Amino acid sequence: MTVTPVEPDQRYDLGPILGRGGMGEVRLARDTRIDREVAVKLMHPDQRDPQTIARFFREAQIQGALEHPAVVPVHDLGIDPAGNPFFVMKRLAGVTLADVFANPTAKWPRRLLLARFVDICLAIELAHTRGIVHRDLKPANLMLGDFGEAYILDWGLARIISDTTIVVAALSGDHKAGETAAGALLGTPGYMAPEQIQSEEIGPGTDVFALGCVLYEVLAGKPALPRGVAALVVTLDSECHRPSTKAPTDREIPPELDDLCARATARERAARPSARELGEAVQAYLDGDRDLERRRELAAEHARRAEIELATAGDLARATAMAEAGRALALDPQNATAQTVLGHLLLEAPETFPAEALAAADAERIESRRAVVRLAVHVYRLVIVLGVGMIVFLNVVELWPIFIIIALAFASMFGSHWFANRKLPLRTPWMLVGLAVNCTMLGMSALVFGPLFVTPVFLIGSLASWLTQPWGYSSWVVVAAHCVPVFIVVALEALGLVPSTFQLDPHQVVLTSWVVELTPAATILVLTLSIAMQLLNTASLTLSNRRIQEHAQNRIHVQRWHLQQLLPRRKQDQESRR
Repeated sequence: MTVTPVEPDQRYDLGPILGRGGMGEVRLARDTRIDREVAVKLMHPDQRDPQTIARFFREAQIQGALEHPAVVPVHDLGIDPAGNPFFVMKRLAGVTLADVFANPTAKWPRRLLLARFVDICLAIELAHTRGIVHRDLKPANLMLGDFGEAYILDWGLARIISDTTIVVAALSGDHKAGETAAGALLGTPGYMAPEQIQSEEIGPGTDVFALGCVLYEVLAGKPALPRGVAALVVTLDSECHRPSTKAPTDREIPPELDDLCARATARERAARPSARELGEAVQAYLDGDRDLERRRELAAEHARRAEIELATAGDLARATAMAEAGRALALDPQNATAQTVLGHLLLEAPETFPAEALAAADAERIESRRAVVRLAVHVYRLVIVLGVGMIVFLNVVELWPIFIIIALAFASMFGSHWFANRKLPLRTPWMLVGLAVNCTMLGMSALVFGPLFVTPVFLIGSLASWLTQPWGYSSWVVVAAHCVPVFIVVALEALGLVPSTFQLDPHQVVLTSWVVELTPAATILVLTLSIAMQLLNTASLTLSNRRIQEHAQNRIHVQRWHLQQLLPRRKQDQESRR
């Protein structure tokens, strides 16, 4: 080859280094004749042996001869007076696919990467029709521009397997054009085909294997093979590589592309498609030409697993059945088995409730309890008003029991306010503390009015309030806590430790109080107020619980209605709509 010496600086104003490679460096430059930015690749002076120089010029000539939008155009080629080869290329702007994989962003969705991958496949097909194999296809050698461009970089390892289209003359001391020195292992582990590793005859299928590895990474988000020399052993030991085996569970791998990737990375070269077939298959997927038969087969497999898991006991089996049925319907919405499994799962409750579901239910019960406790704050306010009214309007003989009731009501009111503003566990000791204070107050009312007057009204109302709210403990604890203070007062009166508040005669029952003087008017007033307060408390509590129950029932039936819309309509329903 005869190349006229040219000084790059005479025409090209060299700028900063854009990148370095094994044979040289690429620098930004300005073409002073045309006044445009270009990229100049310069060879390292310490690598000017005949073989490397031949490879350098072969890269430039191969790249220049392949006229394709995905191949960087070569504008100039030469040797400077110092003997350093150089060639001038189009200045590129963009990022490599390796950068995209390292820092995934919404700017590069998978669909866009697949579209650029199609362009790359067609450019490689062009090279193959010209008898050229790239031999070093990898994400770092694939560049994506901001305006729809896709470029294949670094043709330095390209091999000419046919000289019918492109003739590269040998330099002095060079091997036969297109040949690699015996025993040399050229390429990047992790993207090298088995025949490339074993130094066997290479061909278009070698590039297709590398393209399959790139496609794998686009689909799975991770490389098909490990990095470094460890990839060599795995490559030789594997039949093929499917992205579905390594992809995260939340990353859908279309089955047709999964199969396509497996074919492209097959160990046997004859099983691999051509670069054009690979690109056209990806384009067919992008155009919506899905492999329906393959999707139905995969859907049937998922539906069968869902059916097996449905028949297995346990929360994990039920969750797996739901996931498998969902995958089956995503692949084939008409799969009857998956529809049936999904119907059972959505509309029939399990024999034992999942722990997570029970935890969610407990969270709702806690919110319901907080609503009830907020109502209790108002009840205790009424108790305080009633106690103060007794002191003001009634003839109180002993003040200390009334003061104790008022103090307990204040404690319960502030405690309820504190409790209602905190999300405490369903089974919390603070509920026991509140129950103890409430029941002590009930016992004090029995001490003031006696166990047979007014106290039964308070006892029944309080007992109903505590039993209707989420509790966390046995209901018998509530019942016992309400009965004990009343029995204690009855026992104290029976033992004569406190004055008796009732007398049983053959024809009447006489009720008295040693704390408050109960005149007929006072008796009617106290009884009326206590009944009215209890009616208000019971009505408020009942209405609140009914609203909560109706809301829960409405929500359940709305959810059931929505879930039923996922299932196929019965034939009679369809006919009735005609």
